Amino acid sequence: MAEENIVNFLKSFHWKILRNMYGCAHNSIIGFISSSWINQSQHNTVLDGAPSPNVGARRRGQRNADILLFQNNKPYVVAEVESGVSKYCEKINSIQRYLRNTKEFDGLKFGLLIMTNMYDYKKCEHNWDVVEDEVKKMKETMAFISIKKKKEKWDDTPLGKLRSRNNYYPWSLEKIDYWIHTSTRDIRGNLYGSNEK
Repeated sequence: MAEENIVNFLKSFHWKILRNMYGCAHNSIIGFISSSWINQSQHNTVLDGAPSPNVGARRRGQRNADILLFQNNKPYVVAEVESGVSKYCEKINSIQRYLRNTKEFDGLKFGLLIMTNMYDYKKCEHNWDVVEDEVKKMKETMAFISIKKKKEKWDDTPLGKLRSRNNYYPWSLEKIDYWIHTSTRDIRGNLYGSNEK
């Protein structure tokens, strides 16, 4: 799939909606991607909790991606949403298994990893350096979305009081950047900045 088409795919989602989601937002982001994809076309569907690319004895050897996006009943994009920085490379490997299984997942155009950067290492900052070495070795096409957040002072509203309860509710969306990797070319860009209305 051409890099420009992947860029258009990423930009077809209204990412600024995420600025009204607080906390880890793992399930909310999966719901956002799924509903946005389905709303784009009556021919778009979603498998939530994607079937494993590796069928082992019972659950052994099986890893399941968060969602599979389908177009005209054919696999289109396999996607993972991950908050823990230490698990990013594990999620990349999981996505690669789907892309390499052309028998059962024929038609997949690329993999998508959404990194929310909520836990480990540089919290709420971009952690591109964690995945860079792994990505350089990849032959598959993959898109990465990284979410950067800033800490806010909460107000005296009921929402503000609830957001003060732990150390990840107070963070709000600042920036969303992307990195598209193919075997021949890499593209980086921005999907959202906090100066946008």
